[in-house]
Order: sequence, then structure tokens, then C-alpha cells
Amino acid sequence: MPRKDRKKPSGMVIANRGKKSRGKKLAYQDEASSEKQKGEKDDEQEKDEDANEGNLGGIVSYYMDVLADSMTIPKVIQLLGIFFLGNLIFVLFNQQAALVSEDEKETNDPWWPVVVGGMALGANLLQLLVVCYNSYKNYTAKSEKLEKEGKAGQIKTLEKPQLPEFEYIYAVFVPLAVTLLIAPSKLPVVASCIAQVPYLKLPVRVAVSYVTVYQLGTGGGDCTGTQIVLAPIVLAATYLILDKFVASSISLTEKMLLSHLSVALLLLVDDSTDVTLVIFRALAISFGEALFLALCLKDLYKAQKPGSIRSKALLFVIYAVFLGNGVIMSSKFLYPALQRQPWAWLSSFIAESETRSFIFKVWLASSLTITPAVLIFGNKFAFGMRRKIWHFAIFLALSLPVVLDPQLCSMALVGLFGIFSLIEIVRANSIPPFGSWIRSLLLPFEDNKDKRGTYVFSYVYLVLGVALPLWFNNCENRGSSLIGLVCLGLGDSLASLLGKAIGVLYWPEGSKTIEGSFVFCLSTVAGLCFYQKYEEDDFNIYAILTTSIVTAVFEGNMSINDNILVPVLGWLCMEASERMRY
Repeated sequence: MPRKDRKKPSGMVIANRGKKSRGKKLAYQDEASSEKQKGEKDDEQEKDEDANEGNLGGIVSYYMDVLADSMTIPKVIQLLGIFFLGNLIFVLFNQQAALVSEDEKETNDPWWPVVVGGMALGANLLQLLVVCYNSYKNYTAKSEKLEKEGKAGQIKTLEKPQLPEFEYIYAVFVPLAVTLLIAPSKLPVVASCIAQVPYLKLPVRVAVSYVTVYQLGTGGGDCTGTQIVLAPIVLAATYLILDKFVASSISLTEKMLLSHLSVALLLLVDDSTDVTLVIFRALAISFGEALFLALCLKDLYKAQKPGSIRSKALLFVIYAVFLGNGVIMSSKFLYPALQRQPWAWLSSFIAESETRSFIFKVWLASSLTITPAVLIFGNKFAFGMRRKIWHFAIFLALSLPVVLDPQLCSMALVGLFGIFSLIEIVRANSIPPFGSWIRSLLLPFEDNKDKRGTYVFSYVYLVLGVALPLWFNNCENRGSSLIGLVCLGLGDSLASLLGKAIGVLYWPEGSKTIEGSFVFCLSTVAGLCFYQKYEEDDFNIYAILTTSIVTAVFEGNMSINDNILVPVLGWLCMEASERMRY
């Protein structure tokens, strides 16, 4: 009779092997049992990992590991670029120091601004080290507490200490480098603002600024007492307002850069600067204060039922507060400088010459025809072209006028900055009656970066990127004044379009093509050489080539919005290169 198969017990395999094993049962795990024990082993290992989760090792080794993990090739390239620009400025000051006699050095040491800048960098670095140390200690303390309470599994929910965001280096380097080239005598106050680290609490940051300016002193500087007192407060207040109302729409670095711009309006704009910059400062103060008051009513307005009488009444109050305060305050601020009402001054300013009047009429006609057409039919274009059409538009609008009348172009950029800012506030908050309509018009032009928050700053940054090099040069028609217009109007636009069309080689660990950066460099060289020939001005060819290469490399490796940073870094490179002796 055939032998009946015995039913094998679950989870085990029974076997007899030879004489020695006869009668002895040998157990082998099947797959189900193996998976079960593996799962138990994994659970034990996970418990061990939870228990050791809070043990980060030594603070130095931990942050070195974090630095090694976060450091990428694009970041290394950017650091090399910043080092190159810093070296250019150092060589420039070294050349200037060689021309100063020993007697002059006793009263006006040419190295004094560089020393102050170095101390500001040291103060900033020291605070960042303190922030990292406190972050590390807080994490280890919390993890040890959870482990003692038997809650080791919750350690995973704690956020591990991280290094400050990489781009923060620009928020320190750019204000310092620009001040060194424009107004080194203002550096002590700027250094006190640079010493403000946004990772600290607001009162501590302001206190650090005052301690810094006290330690550095103002010897050799020409800042007034009012500027010394107000500059740290203006920086902290601007950052606080941006952080409250803009939230995640822009990064910490961008908030700091915009805050430093407000400090520049306080420190660098005076009676000797161009009148358009005086107007810009007055309008920024007036409408900034009015905007703050209006935005404070935003939450109250949104809490009302849409379409209700209270909602409409609050909307009327918001518009009245904004326009009333803005217009009244700006008139009071501007009348002493203009000696007439602002609208009367603007009318006479435009009619001052036939060339200026003609340019203004062309701008007005173009704005009333081309802009609506682009907004209505923009979705017919490819997305890349749709995004860069504004870059081409601003280049075509300013390419010739910036040579013929840079002061008029400066005034136009001040107006554009105000208009774009107002439009974005209405769009982002869907403020009736135009908010939703503007949102639908601009939606086809937004990319993924624009959708990370409520506000979209790309077009505001575009205006600032074109304007800042011109404003740094006090609206004078110089080679470095044009770098923003050339970089963004030609370089960035052509690099984006042609890079996507023909590019196959990408920057290491980046999303932009080397072919696009090459096009950026060539178009920037061509644009600057065109202006050199047109103006018959002896631009330094070394400055043109160096600036084109530096801006192309930065643009190809930046992850932050480059509409501001690339033109400013290009201005630093070109201005330092033009001033150097070869």
C-alpha cells in the first residue's frame, strides 16, 4: 500500500537524514516563519535605532557630516564665484592703498573699510555658530528627555539640527560688497545690519546690531546719529513685515536682501543722489506704511461674508486707508525736495525735452496695445517664450532710452516697481473688484517656483534686477549701469529658450544646460560691446569678458531666484574690474 503523506505542521519542515539522524526530528524554518523572525528582528533593530536616534555623536562631527551631505557641485561653484568677486574687491583696495601716501593713511586709512567688513563677517559667523550650537543642544536635550520617559519612538518626530540655508551667504556678501564699492564711509552702520542673523529672536538681533556698531565705532564714517539708530530697526522691521505677510512665498535669503534694500534707501539716498531715488525712498516709506495698515485689516475683511454690506464697507475702508495715507504722506515727503506737488513735477519732468516726451509717448502707446495683447493671447505661446516675453519687452523698451535719458528710465523703473507690487498684492489676496480677474490673466505665466506661496515676486525682481545697477551708479550712463538690462533682457532670455532647444549637456547636479550658459555669456558680451560701440565709450574688454563669464556661471548654478542676484553680482564684477589698473 502506498504510504500516506503526513501533514506537515505549519511553520516547520520535518526530515530524517541517514542513520545518525534516524528518529530525530530536524527543524527548518519555512518562508513564513523566516519572515516572521525577520520582522521581529527588524522591530528590535528599529527599537535600537529609536533609542539611539537622539545620539548624534559629537557636535563637530555631526555638522561636518551635514555639511558633507548638503554640499553639491553647484554650491561649490557658487562659493568659488563669490571668492573670485571678493578677491577682485580686495585687489582693487590694495591698488588704491598703494596710491595713498603715509601721511594720508594716518587720517584716512584705505584699509579701514575692509577691516570693518571683515569684523562684520566675523560677528555674523560667530552668531551662526551659536545658533548651530543651541540647535544641537536643544535637540539632544529633547531626545534624552523622551528616552528617559520611555518615548524613544517619538524621537523621530523631532527635527534634527541643520545648517543655515546655503543662499544666506548672499545676504551677507552682497550688502557688504556693494557698500565697499559705493559708500565705504557708510560701512560701520551697514556692518551692524549685516551682523543681524535672522535665526535669532528680533530683540536679540537689534541688540547685536547696536553692540556691533558700538564696538566698530564710526571713525572715518559720515553716518548721522539718526541713521545709526534707525538702520537696525528698519532692517528688522522690514524683515518682520515680509515674514508676516509674505510667509513662504520667498526664502529667508530673499527677505534679508529686500530688507537690506530698505536700509540702502535710508543710508545711501540723500541730497546728492539723483532725484528719482529721492522719490523712490519717499514713495517706499509712504506707501509702505499705508500698505501695512491696509494689510492689518485683511484678516478682518476675509472673515466677513462675501458680498455682505460689512464686507463692502471694509473693502472701501481698506482702499481709503491705503490710497489716502499713501498719497497724503508721499506729497508731504516729496514737496520739500520737489518744491511743488508731485503730479505737477512729473508733468514738467516729462515735458522737459522733446526726446523725453517722445520716449514717454512711445512707452504709453506700447503699454496700452502690446501688454493687453500679450496677456490675452499669451497662452498661445510656448511656456518658455511666455515666461521670457517680459524680459524681451523690458529690454526693447529700455535699450535705447537708457542711453539717451537714464534719468527717465530710472523714473519709469520706480513707477513699474510700484505698479507691479500693487498688482501682485491685489492678485495674491484676490481683492475685489480686480483680484480674481488679474489672477486668471497671470496664471498662464506662472511656473512651479511661483506656486510655492501666495505671492509671486518674479516680475518685481525683474524690475529690481534691471534697476539696481543703474541706481548703484546714481543713474549715470556707465557700462556697469547696463549690466542688469543686458543680463536679464538678452542673456537670461536667450539662455532659457536656446538652452531648452539645443542643450544636451547639463551642469553637474543641476537643471540648466551648459549650452544655455554659453549662449548667456555670448549674448551678454554682444550686448555690452554693442553699447560700447554705440556710446563710443572705452569699456574695458577684460571687464566685459569677465563679467559675462561670471554672470553666466552664477545663472547656470543658482537655485534661488536669480533676477536680482545675477545683475547685482555682475555689477560688482564689472565695477571692480573697470576700476582696476592693469
